[in-house]
Amino acid sequence: MGASPVAPVPSSTPFRGGAPWLRRYPPPLVGVCLLRGLALMPLSGIGFYLGIVYGDRLSGIALGAGFTVAGVMGVASRWLVGRSLDRGIHWRLLLAGSGLLMAAGMMQLRNVSDWPALLLGMALQGLGLGLFWPAVEIAVARNHGPVPLGKAFTLARFCEAVGSALGVLGTAAFTALDRPSWAFLTAAALLLALAVAAMGGAGIPGGRQPVPGDPDLSPQRRQGSYRDLAGVAGLPAVLLISVMATTIIILQQSALPLDLVRGSLRRPPLDPVMGNLVVAAQLVLLMVMQLPVGRLVSRWPTSTGLRWSLWIFAAGQALMTLSCFLPMGPGLVLVVAAQVLVAVGAAAFLPTASTACLERTPTPLQGRAMAAYSECWGISIVVAPPTAGWLLEMQGHGVGLWLLLTLLCLAASRLNPGQPPPVPATQPIPTPEATTRQPAPRRQSASSH
Repeated sequence: MGASPVAPVPSSTPFRGGAPWLRRYPPPLVGVCLLRGLALMPLSGIGFYLGIVYGDRLSGIALGAGFTVAGVMGVASRWLVGRSLDRGIHWRLLLAGSGLLMAAGMMQLRNVSDWPALLLGMALQGLGLGLFWPAVEIAVARNHGPVPLGKAFTLARFCEAVGSALGVLGTAAFTALDRPSWAFLTAAALLLALAVAAMGGAGIPGGRQPVPGDPDLSPQRRQGSYRDLAGVAGLPAVLLISVMATTIIILQQSALPLDLVRGSLRRPPLDPVMGNLVVAAQLVLLMVMQLPVGRLVSRWPTSTGLRWSLWIFAAGQALMTLSCFLPMGPGLVLVVAAQVLVAVGAAAFLPTASTACLERTPTPLQGRAMAAYSECWGISIVVAPPTAGWLLEMQGHGVGLWLLLTLLCLAASRLNPGQPPPVPATQPIPTPEATTRQPAPRRQSASSH
């Protein structure tokens, strides 16, 4: 097994700009996190916006087919990206490519009038997202410097939460101004800026990314397959837990609004504006809680953080179940309390899951591992919303859905991800940026790529 990617970098210059707390992080890591926040502004904003803009032009079936096409294209591109990262393609090149593809998709979606045009735009979005997520996850592992990987991913998720909130607020402003095309043009401009910023960084020697790890990891010996991930101790359990956790997060954006506006057994339906405010509160709660909760959980073993996040998710879904049996006042209080718990669980899960995947996986398979983790989101997006919608339609209320999710979270918490192998203190992993600035000693083969 190769050296773990979470070995600390011996030295790194702190970030010199921004807020004082941000100066504790090395500049390469801050740059990666800012790129993530920049990308999430258009992605989250337009993701919430499509149904509003095209709900009166295209049928629900057409919109659903568009998201399915995006999911399928994302699945294919994720697998290819995972293999490419393990073969040495630099993450900055993949990030730039994703920005260009998604910017083209935004321009295509700017004025869609028929189904084929929608499918083309969503296919471009799916390809771009498939390039983006594995590459940007590996970027944190390659640039976290002396900062523990869990804290590095906490900063990354915080920047994503801020970007998502700003994106949703921006599209809400365009909605108020009745300028839908401006939202797509702004999103395309931001994604082009992402591509330019990704290519503007240092450390792209010959367009390829060094793969750190064991001294004898030659390109021939770095070859592997996705089947090898099944043999990585603890990784299958982490991925199964991730499928469950991402299902909870995704259903808060799809099944929850439907349940709120339709009402349940005794809880009456909410006004759509009130229902949207409850859903939007999740983004604000996550942004507020991500840093403190993420920092707390980063001190624990990743197996403990994953287990606690599932227990918190289960508690939130249990409150949603109880809210179905209560009238408006008490029921709404339980719904809001459930959203607080889901936000805490998401803040604990998001940085922990990425860290858990990387620290358990040998270096030659890290790109594939992050592609597999990204696919957990794809599986949840494809399977969870239609299944939840079927349950809500069949029962006419959300009791069965929220109770089922509670039981599944408790069952998933019984999975044992184990502990990652210890990191050899004598084999720190240099960042690509640091590698370009400080040449390695000639006879130290561990740093020659």
